Amino acid sequence: MKDITFEQLKEKLLYRRIVEWDENKIVLDNGTVIAIEETEQDCCASASGNFTNVVLQAAITSVTEPKYKAWEDGDTYGCSAVVKFLHNRNLICQANADADAGNGGYYFSIASFVVVENGNQMKCHFVGSDDN
Repeated sequence: MKDITFEQLKEKLLYRRIVEWDENKIVLDNGTVIAIEETEQDCCASASGNFTNVVLQAAITSVTEPKYKAWEDGDTYGCSAVVKFLHNRNLICQANADADAGNGGYYFSIASFVVVENGNQMKCHFVGSDDN
């Protein structure tokens, strides 16, 4: 799977409309599908994500940079991230992801935006267990 930068992902999103969605993916008006998936992990670490607050048919005019929040619990650590898609200044989609370092914090995981465009699959790093 080809790696793309966050700037390249933004280029694919800007001025497109979301025409279909569920918590696992969004579909743009040109047929591009974007999902959030665990793309790397070791042992018992995990990463996942979802889409919320989606408004269909509004053009995406801005995409925020990821906002990271590191966390710890009694057994491991990780990081959560949020990216917002806006129409003018109004929220039309929120992408959320979380990645942890597994039991004891000895491992790693990465959640990525996975883009399928014209049959080609690409990934863009969203959040990793060591991001903050």
